[in-house]
Amino acid sequence: MEGGIFIVFFVLRIIGVFVCSGKAKELNRNAGGWGFFGFVSPIIAMIWINCLKPITKWQNN
Repeated sequence: MEGGIFIVFFVLRIIGVFVCSGKAKELNRNAGGWGFFGFVSPIIAMIWINCLKPITKWQNN
């Protein structure tokens, strides 16, 4: 039973990496950093990244 719980938590961490890094790319944020945060703390990271607004990139003239 304990092995099954470990697998579920590990799969959740992997899903957290892909969700957070994908959303970070959409919001013009650091995908690698958010992917790491998604692995370390997936639930908190997924909630946090979904509450952020995109960073606007301005072009210099």
